[in-house]
Amino acid sequence: MTAPGYLVRSAADVPAGDGWLGSRERAVQGGLRLAVRRDAWRLGRWTAKSAVGAWLGIAPEEIEILAATDGAPEPWTGEEQLPVALSLSHRAGLGLAVAGPRAPVLGCDVELVEPRSPAFQREWFAPAERSLLATAAAGQEADLTANLLWTAKEAATKVRRGGLRLDVRRALVELGDGDGRTWSPLTITWPDAAPARGWWRAYDGHVLTIAGDRPIGAPRCLDALVGA
Repeated sequence: MTAPGYLVRSAADVPAGDGWLGSRERAVQGGLRLAVRRDAWRLGRWTAKSAVGAWLGIAPEEIEILAATDGAPEPWTGEEQLPVALSLSHRAGLGLAVAGPRAPVLGCDVELVEPRSPAFQREWFAPAERSLLATAAAGQEADLTANLLWTAKEAATKVRRGGLRLDVRRALVELGDGDGRTWSPLTITWPDAAPARGWWRAYDGHVLTIAGDRPIGAPRCLDALVGA
């Protein structure tokens, strides 16, 4: 069973200047007029380049992360697409990227642990998921569970390379054993597609989810391989 690698980075980790961006990435960045959007994009790119570089043992500056026709990120060096499955996400100053062999297809998501209104829960969560929320204690545990369910749905849409073009209300999240202090298992089932299987954990006020189109091993941190 494949165990993908992951990296978490903050806005403070992103290098100053544009020397680490490739020419095609700079062209994309040039079209981002809002500073907050540009900063988030740079965080996602740096996190993804660092994860792919650690996975393959090459410098992040040699890699470009370019969007496929469906919007999914793909790693390139020059005119060669690298044989790596990749997914990235960023939220509230934290970036997450997961890399692994070209198969399985991977998806990841990171969310800030924050309140989700009853209206949001009724709109986006299935009855079984709302029942799970009802059993969570009020406050931080309920907020963690609500954002966990949302990250799992988003990660599953990336596994299908559909993003939020897919109706995440039809994706049902089922949690395995574990409290999220370490990677804990989950499954996301669809009525019209194979299930996505993966893992989640709490991290520094956020929740991280990583999933694949088949069972994957618990993700391993790539920090020890950065620059190796």
